[in-house]
Amino acid sequence: MVQITGYYQLPGQMSQPVDFAVMFDKSFMRRYTRYRSFEKFLAGGHFVIKTQSDFEALPESQMDEHVRRTTQFPSWTAMLDTATDIYARRQMLSNKVAAVNDDRQGESGNA
Repeated sequence: MVQITGYYQLPGQMSQPVDFAVMFDKSFMRRYTRYRSFEKFLAGGHFVIKTQSDFEALPESQMDEHVRRTTQFPSWTAMLDTATDIYARRQMLSNKVAAVNDDRQGESGNA
């Protein structure tokens, strides 16, 4: 399996790399596509992706066509934007939970 990396950005932070297998997780793929993984999604489009460069060289028009045929999205950009939004929300929630836990640990240490 080839690791494809994209980027997302939380408000007020620098862009961060994210593995597409994580961003387009099984839950996302099952909900919005005919596939269980991003790798199978690419294979279903008959795209030969062996490197990050192969993925980046893929014509967006071909990706758009595959997305329209096999997902609920009108374009690759729409699919990517939705996955990025969901991933960023999960990251923000995870950060908030971690901050609350840190606060609780700090309070218990002061008692």
